[in-house]
Amino acid sequence: MIDIKIIGANIRKERKRQMLTIEKLAERANITDNFLGKIERGEGMPSLPTIDSIACALDVSIDFLKGNIEYDTEHKFIKNIMEINNLSEDNKQKFIDFISTNIKYFK
Repeated sequence: MIDIKIIGANIRKERKRQMLTIEKLAERANITDNFLGKIERGEGMPSLPTIDSIACALDVSIDFLKGNIEYDTEHKFIKNIMEINNLSEDNKQKFIDFISTNIKYFK
């Protein structure tokens, strides 16, 4: 069961954290700002594709919007690790060296 009040509150919190106006986020999600405002207030029930559009516009997962932060942290970690492929070979090695040197401080 989807709790739209929790999802709405998390959308608003993330929108504000990213310093987006309601109009800008609505534009990115391809919905009206009026409808987004209703969603943020927990009024009405958006479709799953609409929730997905908002999540994509915020670059978060639906699980994050539902309040499952652990999954989102893992998702972001994997996404960032995949970005290593965009680095030059020299920078990849520097990144791996940095991680290898510093990981002991997080154990």
